[in-house]
Amino acid sequence: MIEKSGREPVVTIDGPAGAGKSTVARLLAARLGYRLLDTGGMYRAVAWSVAQAGIDADDAAAIARHLKSVTVTVDDDRFLVDGRDVTSEIRSPEIGALTSRITALAPVREAITPLQRRLASAGGVVLEGRDTGTVVCPDAEVKFFLDASIETRARRRQMELAAAGRTVPLDAVRAEIMVRDAQDRTRTLAPLKKADDAIEVDTSERSTDDVVATMLEAVERIRCCTRS
Repeated sequence: MIEKSGREPVVTIDGPAGAGKSTVARLLAARLGYRLLDTGGMYRAVAWSVAQAGIDADDAAAIARHLKSVTVTVDDDRFLVDGRDVTSEIRSPEIGALTSRITALAPVREAITPLQRRLASAGGVVLEGRDTGTVVCPDAEVKFFLDASIETRARRRQMELAAAGRTVPLDAVRAEIMVRDAQDRTRTLAPLKKADDAIEVDTSERSTDDVVATMLEAVERIRCCTRS
């Protein structure tokens, strides 16, 4: 989709953990020929660095000072902290829980949100996260909100952990997701919610290919309306 300015559009995909955002975003970006920006991964990288530094997750002042000396970069689907690839290390449940805590802190948002906006400003990008359509890029041309039942999301998360060599009981995974949901939806700063103009897609009983096809159709409709 090319606007009159010649800039490719920004596509945002938000939703809770286990809704299928990461897989769908990767495939959608590939089909569109766009860059993929996993905003949640950026926050996980920050959380990893905070954990490595031994900083209390509630100490906003210490985290703010820490962030002044840390560089988080994104290289396709790889995440680097001060040049170290931490892609695999940031996907643990512990880092996920810590991420949800620190993303509620203003210093963290103030450091990462502007970076995400700069990365998206050129267009031709798919952003995936919790607040990409509401806070990071509220003026994005195409917005989606993916959701699924708690049981579906728990099973998906359990399979992801198993693929990473971690055997976790389904009840424990479900409980972890419920806690994460509560944290994400009730935090004061940038809570997880559907943007008013986002297209909601329930992925519970649908294949990945079907979901991606639906989203491509939505993008194409907007392309037809805005193409010069």
